[in-house]
Amino acid sequence: MLVSTVLTVVGLVVIIIAWIVQLITIMGKSKTLSLFFVWIHLIGVLFIIIGNIGFKSITAVTLNIILAVITILILIIYPKKKKAEEKE
Repeated sequence: MLVSTVLTVVGLVVIIIAWIVQLITIMGKSKTLSLFFVWIHLIGVLFIIIGNIGFKSITAVTLNIILAVITILILIIYPKKKKAEEKE
């Protein structure tokens, strides 16, 4: 149970760090989505998924898996869209 708690808290801390990175990016001149943010966010969500499996919380695991899938889709689609915009 302690390991699950630690993994979940680590996941939340990683997600907070990811949001700080994204906020710093937005505060600068760039108004785009930082791929570094997306990767860090995915890592945090994976930690939370593993932690929630230890808690046997099926609802939380399912919702976080959906969030991870959406994040992976963003990682697949966003760079291609960005390259297409640069060519125009």
